[in-house]
Amino acid sequence: MVSAISVFFSAAIISLLFTFPVVWLLSIFKLGQPVREEVPPSHKAKAGTPTMGGIGFVITILVLALILIDVDLRPEYLGLIFLTLAFAVIGLADDLLKLLRRQNLGLTFWQKLLLQILVAGAFAVFLVLRGHNFTVSGFLANLLFNNPYLYQFLVIFWIVGFANATNLTDGLNGLLAGTAGVAFLFLAVFANRLHFTEATTFALICSGAVFAFLYFNFPRAKVFMGDVGSLALGAALAGLAVILHKELRLIIFGGIFVIEALSVILQVTFYKLFKRRLFPMTPLHHSFELLGIKEPVIVIGFWVAGLVLGVVGVWI
Repeated sequence: MVSAISVFFSAAIISLLFTFPVVWLLSIFKLGQPVREEVPPSHKAKAGTPTMGGIGFVITILVLALILIDVDLRPEYLGLIFLTLAFAVIGLADDLLKLLRRQNLGLTFWQKLLLQILVAGAFAVFLVLRGHNFTVSGFLANLLFNNPYLYQFLVIFWIVGFANATNLTDGLNGLLAGTAGVAFLFLAVFANRLHFTEATTFALICSGAVFAFLYFNFPRAKVFMGDVGSLALGAALAGLAVILHKELRLIIFGGIFVIEALSVILQVTFYKLFKRRLFPMTPLHHSFELLGIKEPVIVIGFWVAGLVLGVVGVWI
């Protein structure tokens, strides 16, 4: 217990130390976030807020994971570290293009998707070469996902899906940082119950590092994490669940991200079929804004929902 607490708080402190100079440099060079035209009017005031603040906690996760996890003994975690880094780099490229163009238009949807599939595919192939698919059990095994080709498809779909779901969730101050921190924390509790030491350590590092980001991002945002942070968090979360063979349980731990992504999918599908909107605006958190609910209230409500899902995920 003492070791777990020390890992969590060490990650939080180091994340703060890394993020302070990042925020300072972003402010000095005026690397401000462009705001999309279709967001609620209250978001217009956020234009120009520094972005790419996620660099601080991403560096923390990568450095501490390399130090605290024996990747020689458990090379799948080296794969997870590179997966997290690669998705962060994709997000960074997207963020930089938006800044250079001074509009909310970075990489195209297909460019981002292709890059994410290639990276997730490399991770999937790595796991299959290590025979990770042969240890698939339960419901997924009954559906033949221990087949190497089906398993690679599952891994790619899960990682790309959750990375984009966390990216969609990153729309209000503190929303993604809080919900991701909670998801990683409960995943750490669950991994500890199963006596997976490396998974517990990695999840605690991620949780502590991203919770520290709330200092800069809630209730008023001094900096946004940017795609460099949101894509890395989703990839790390899904990649860890894949290593643990708890892919389906991630639907509970990451339920907030699933709901946010589904709201967008349903909105698009419903509009194409009936030329009407199912929700006032998506992702779902924007619908609550348009109902007149204050941003901090929405964010804290989502945190509480994440806590409930975390408890359910651990104990069912």
